Amino acid sequence: MKHDNRIGCLIVLALCLGLSLPLSAQTVQQMKQDRARLEQQIKESQKLLTSTGKDVKSQLAQLSVLSEQIRQQTELVTQLGNELKATDAEIVRLTDELKQLEADLQMRKDRYARALSQSVHRNSFENRLLFLLSSDSFRQMYRRLRYLGEYAHFQVDQGHVIQTKQTELEAKRTELSALKDSQTELLAQRRQEQDALAARQAEQKALVSRLQKQQATIKSELNRQQSEYDKLNKRIDDLINQQIAASRAAKKGEKKSATQKDSKPTGAESSGYKMSADEVKLSGSFLQNKGRLPVPVQGSYMIAAHYGIRQMEGMKYVTVNNKGIDLRCGSGATARNIFDGEVTAVFESSIRKTYGVLVRHGNYISVYCNIGVPSVRVGDKLKGGATIGTIHTDPSGESILQFQLRKDMQQLNPEEWIKF
Repeated sequence: MKHDNRIGCLIVLALCLGLSLPLSAQTVQQMKQDRARLEQQIKESQKLLTSTGKDVKSQLAQLSVLSEQIRQQTELVTQLGNELKATDAEIVRLTDELKQLEADLQMRKDRYARALSQSVHRNSFENRLLFLLSSDSFRQMYRRLRYLGEYAHFQVDQGHVIQTKQTELEAKRTELSALKDSQTELLAQRRQEQDALAARQAEQKALVSRLQKQQATIKSELNRQQSEYDKLNKRIDDLINQQIAASRAAKKGEKKSATQKDSKPTGAESSGYKMSADEVKLSGSFLQNKGRLPVPVQGSYMIAAHYGIRQMEGMKYVTVNNKGIDLRCGSGATARNIFDGEVTAVFESSIRKTYGVLVRHGNYISVYCNIGVPSVRVGDKLKGGATIGTIHTDPSGESILQFQLRKDMQQLNPEEWIKF
């Protein structure tokens, strides 16, 4: 009986383990979610293709779009390859599990059949009566009667275990069949995406070839854009410097000379905002949300220009230096605030009739440029997700939000903070 109890415990444990979700299955599910995200990004970026204008500005914009689409497409092809590998591993695992289940089920069926065959003779009324009457004592007779009952229950339980194993086996077969179908679909999709990637790369190569014949015009256009960009950044730097100076002057005016001696600022603090306790708390909360902040546009978008100094794809002689990121959007798209904060500046561009907005989150500042119609004023307290304004659409049909992120005067890479 003790042996039978141990077998029962092992059966229950095996069934419990069989119900747990394998790590590889979880991985495949996560990969499917990542693939869906990439597919949605590619679908949205396709809607945002620039016009096929012949002027250099339009062609450079087209090159930027193509380069981002190629990056997305490459990531998707890689993702599909990883998903295929994970699916292959899952198929191997399930195949091994299926073989073990089949062998275990067959062993139990054989054992159960032998037990039933033996019990045909053993369980006859005469044999059970003789088994009981041959007892040496009433106590022994009671134990034998109890044993007969427990043995009968054990046989019934074994039948139920076999049925459970049979059901589990059928479920594994169905799961394996579905995975093999998924594998076939993944292979077909990967081939399709590889073809799409090759087509975009060919289109990019042709566009680069055309642009390389217009080096002088490109240089002139890029110099014009860089000049506008430098003026914009100088304006932003000046505004932040003025705000920092004002915060420090206000804090200094609140303190007595004795307090000032007791609380000398550190080197890190000396060049930044002087913050209240609430602002320090807000800064800490902003930092805790690094990597989880929302995209600063509502609706479809794609990253048209990444942060930092980058070489333009396919053009060794062309580099761009971006203090933030450029988000290409659909016409009429709106910019949205990424975190709770206060509007500290709304300024007009000196080059075109567009606006920039600074929102302060403690000693962090989010910057929204190329706003056509602002929805906020200086001093407004904004919640995360609040509308900043409508993004400007230029005569060529482009709507681009230039977004920056600062900590005091330090420039930050928005791609490390925003959850795209």
